Amino acid sequence: MAFDPNADQEGCERYLAGCLGSRVRLVRASLLPRSSRDAPWRLDVELDGVPRAYVLRLESRRIEHEYEMLRAVESLPIPTPRAYGWDPEGRALGVPCFVADLVDGESLLPHLLAGEPWAEDLYLDTVCALQSIRREELGAAAARLEREESAAAVLEEARSYFATDPQPVAEAAYDRLRNTMPPLPESRFSNGDLWPENLLVRDGRLAGVIDWANAAFGDPIYEFLLLFFLRPEMRGRGLEERYCRRMGFDPGVLPWYRGLELFDSWHWVRLLGEPYEQHTDETLRADLARWLEESAAGK
Repeated sequence: MAFDPNADQEGCERYLAGCLGSRVRLVRASLLPRSSRDAPWRLDVELDGVPRAYVLRLESRRIEHEYEMLRAVESLPIPTPRAYGWDPEGRALGVPCFVADLVDGESLLPHLLAGEPWAEDLYLDTVCALQSIRREELGAAAARLEREESAAAVLEEARSYFATDPQPVAEAAYDRLRNTMPPLPESRFSNGDLWPENLLVRDGRLAGVIDWANAAFGDPIYEFLLLFFLRPEMRGRGLEERYCRRMGFDPGVLPWYRGLELFDSWHWVRLLGEPYEQHTDETLRADLARWLEESAAGK
């Protein structure tokens, strides 16, 4: 049975008091939106009589990694939630858990979709700042990040899947991607999910970067382009090119990465048997075939 803070108010108050070093009264606990069984809880409390809000993260596959990453980045000049009270054995609440500050802000995504210049600048500034974090700045937590996923590794993983599920379009796309692969950038760090809903803003400023469960080093261009894959209306505004120039990358590689996005996403959609947002088996097959035609034409 999933843990519910409302069913153990006293236990939660003891745990929070130990984490925060103050007298705590739990006012209410409510699930934050997430379509999974390990959705985080919002805890509204009185801390020595002062209203405060925290996020309670419960047992999940990446919970320890998320906690360690939050602690590693808390001293860097990028606002992130401070984490407290890592309890790996679940002594306090019966499940591994930690708490973090609740970031008071709104998603950057609607402002980007609306084309607000300040939001575009903030998005680029934040992504570039995250991807400029060096290993030595992460202290001991850097040892958790030995595995790096390059674009070449993404390509080969998807190819391995299609070896078991042969598709002529996939085979042609793999050959084109392999034979036209540009020089790839060195891996860069990020929170592992640059989706703009993980960038919270307040009064036109960055309030905090959340969701660090998948923080890692990987291909920076491939990760940056997630927004433009899931929200095609963001393409054509020049943001991809601005990002490349700021990071010292050749904007000419963008069409190749577009093909890799389609190829990789198609393999996941077929493997899992469900759409990836608006992308389906049929649309990805068609888009990949179109990319092959455009690539052959040099577009």
